[in-house]
Formats: sequence, C-alpha cells, structure tokens
Amino acid sequence: MICESYYWKRDLLRRAQKLQKHLGQKLWSEASLANLEQTLMLRFYSVRKLHEARKLSTLTMKQQIVLRSHPCRKMPVTKLNWHNLDELYDLDKKKKENRGLSFICNQMIHSFIFSPNFDEFRHLEGVYFASEKQRHKSLLYVSIEGIASLFELVGNDYPSSAQYTWNPETNDYDVEATNE
Repeated sequence: MICESYYWKRDLLRRAQKLQKHLGQKLWSEASLANLEQTLMLRFYSVRKLHEARKLSTLTMKQQIVLRSHPCRKMPVTKLNWHNLDELYDLDKKKKENRGLSFICNQMIHSFIFSPNFDEFRHLEGVYFASEKQRHKSLLYVSIEGIASLFELVGNDYPSSAQYTWNPETNDYDVEATNE
C-alpha cells in the first residue's frame, strides 16, 4: 500500500518532462527503446498502484483518453509475428476511441505488443500497444504527448477529501476521492 504518494507523483512529473524531451530525439539505440518501454510500463503500473491505494481523485480515474484503434486483419497475432504490425492490422483504418485510464494502464502493463512509432525524421510520435487479450481485436495507439499529459495529470492530482461507503458485496469500502 502506498502511504505517501508525493514520491510516486514526483517521479511521474519528471518522466513526463523526459518524454517531452524525447520528442526531438533522432537516434534511438536498442537501449533507448528498451528504456522507453520500461519507463512507460513502470509508470503506468505506478498510476494503477496510486489508484488502488486511493491516492487519486475519482475524476482523474474517470478521465477518458483519446486513442487511435486499428482493426485486426483476422490473422493470428503470435509470439513470432507480433512485430509485423502492417500485416496484422489495417493501419489505414483508424478509429478514435475514448478509454478510461484503468484500461490504458492495464493494456500497457500487460502489453503483448509494444512498438514505438516514429515520423519520417525519426522523431518519436507515439506508441502502438495491445495486451494479450486485445491483440486479436485491435491495435491501439497513443501519442507521447498524450502520455506525458496523463502523467502530469496524475502527478498533480492530490485529493483533498474522500467519502467512504461500506460495500457488503466486496466486504470493503468504496472510496470517492475529490479535489475540493
């Protein structure tokens, strides 16, 4: 359980700044790419832990994030072909989807597919991702700027009050945290 959220949130704010700096980076070594994946996976795990510890407002966790979705071409997405995104997914068909923060955290944490996307100048633009369950439905995409904004939102969220309601089904309290 997280007792003091400041350190977790401070780290998210620092990572948001670093992600913004990466937008201009042109040289991406294998180590840089691995570091990016580690950074995102661990920070989305941090967001989920902060939520589970009730250190985020309900409003932040209900935040809808705009993703781009690309349909699967109905080919099996396997451990051997997951990186062939243009063969497995119709990247020309784009659909905007609004998804909750919990959904995105879980997709990143359990990513079966994780592939950075670069523009024609080799600048990082965003990330393609899908969990093991999601991979046969669609490929998701989020911009690096969108991720940095999410980390800033969470890093600056300090609820000032909470309402606890006993839930007999879970045998625990439901918590409604607010910034008032």
